Amino acid sequence: MWGRLAGLMAKEFTQVLRDPVILFLVFFLYSAELVICTLALGFDVQNLKLGVIDHDRTEASRTVIQELTAGDNFVLADQFADIRQVEDRLQRGALDAVVEIPPGFARRIAAGRRADLGVVVDGSNGNVAARARAYVIEILARFAQERTAALRHAHGVQPALRVWYNPDLTNTRFMALAMLAQAGLILGVVLPAAAIVREKQGGTIEQLRVTPTRAHELFLAKITPTIVICTGAVFPALFILMLMGVPMQGDVVTLLGLTVVFLMSAVSVGVFVATITNTLQQALLVSFFGLFPLLFLSGTIAPIETMPGWLQAASLASPLRHYVDIVSGLFLKGAGIGELWSHALALIGISAAMFAGGWLLFRRQW
Repeated sequence: MWGRLAGLMAKEFTQVLRDPVILFLVFFLYSAELVICTLALGFDVQNLKLGVIDHDRTEASRTVIQELTAGDNFVLADQFADIRQVEDRLQRGALDAVVEIPPGFARRIAAGRRADLGVVVDGSNGNVAARARAYVIEILARFAQERTAALRHAHGVQPALRVWYNPDLTNTRFMALAMLAQAGLILGVVLPAAAIVREKQGGTIEQLRVTPTRAHELFLAKITPTIVICTGAVFPALFILMLMGVPMQGDVVTLLGLTVVFLMSAVSVGVFVATITNTLQQALLVSFFGLFPLLFLSGTIAPIETMPGWLQAASLASPLRHYVDIVSGLFLKGAGIGELWSHALALIGISAAMFAGGWLLFRRQW
């Protein structure tokens, strides 16, 4: 058995290492595409064009304007005397948001009363509108907190706010880790599926059936190169993540071990795809048909908490969801196996179920 298995693995490694297209795709997904997709899919919107209507014209209203434009979120495009003056600018897309400060704003704050502000957001781009609205609410809440804190400080009470794990509240770190996980999922599914179906389509599977080779030996030979190469590709990805400012707080050995477990679950999906398809075209179509739900249910595109209850339960079957939690915990929180063991068990369960299904179907074909 071991001699046959070693020969099959040697053949598979030779085929992969001699294929420049596969090697390029592995390197590209773990390097260039990681950077490109992270920067392209970053949901941190900056330099939004802000218009201001200040009816109060006091120190408090000027402070609000300064707070809104102090960071990178908003750029003060212009100040207006009336809301009617901004309608044309909003229609032309020259403004993303408008804040209207009513008269008596400073007096209401000094009296400790509620002071409302008017906010108009261009909703033609839903993502930008949602971010602009969130930025305005966050900045104004911080302004109110600072005013309240000043009053509390006079009585000896000073609240302190600390943000753990991502102090600057950017989405770049999370997206970079999500792209790392997606690269492993795509390669883990597509490469073994294509390798097994290629044997079917080329007719060599018939030749293997008349040899002493066992089905499980063929399975092991087909999946091992993908796991080894993708695990090795993590090292250049770590260097790129470091250049992008993603801190590695956890243990690299734990990362590699859990990466192997994740790749096993991804490969098991690819093996199952290979058992239900007969041509390379079918395998690729079915692979991508399954990849999109796994991606959407992983929490990388939309928070899992915002999904319906039945989809939240279905997301537990996505290997990507568990691995994103693993790499986020390892990189950003410094978590160890003690905190991540439940995700590892979930990945092992997914692998066992998919390998069992693929094994039963392949045994009938073998």
